[in-house]
Amino acid sequence: MGYSKDIVFESDRLRFEVVSDKYKQSIFKALTPTVAKFLPFIPTGKIEDTQGFIDYSLGQLEKGDDITLVSVDKVTGEFIGCCGIHDITNESIALGIWLKEDAFGKGYGTEVIKGLEGFVMNNLDVKYLLYNVEKDNSGSIKIAEKLGYVYDHAFVRNISEEKILNMLQYKKANKK
Repeated sequence: MGYSKDIVFESDRLRFEVVSDKYKQSIFKALTPTVAKFLPFIPTGKIEDTQGFIDYSLGQLEKGDDITLVSVDKVTGEFIGCCGIHDITNESIALGIWLKEDAFGKGYGTEVIKGLEGFVMNNLDVKYLLYNVEKDNSGSIKIAEKLGYVYDHAFVRNISEEKILNMLQYKKANKK
C-alpha cells in the first residue's frame, strides 16, 4: 500500500515533490550543523549518507509508512528544504520539516506545514495531525501554535550518546 513517486502539489510560493536523487547535492549542502541542531540525526559530511537518506525515504514511500518531500521555490526551482508526512496510520500522521539556513525567518516553515496539511486533508484519512518539536526550537513551536496545534505531551528521543532531543508533541484534529 505504498505511495507514488509522482506526488506533486503546490502552496503559494512552493512546489512539493517526492525526494529524489535530483536534489541530492542541494540536500547535502543545506544540511548544516545549524539546520540539524533539532533534527533526529547528526550530519556526517558524507554525500553517501545523503544518498542513504534518499534511498531510505523512497523505501518508506513504497511501504506506505512515510512521504518525504522536498520543497522548492515554484518560480526559480531553488531548494528550500525537506518535509514529510511520517508514521502514517489510520489514527494519525506526524508532520516534519527542515529548511536551509537562508530560508529561516521568511514564513516558509508555516507555509510548508500548511501545504502538508492540505495534502493530508485531500489524500489521507486520519483523525489527527501530530507535529513534534524539540523544546528549544522556538520557531517551530510558534508554527505549531499559530496553526492551531495543541500541546499534548513531552518525550525524549535518544539519538546517540552525543545527541538527546527533548521533544514536545503538538496535536490537531484533521478536519475534512
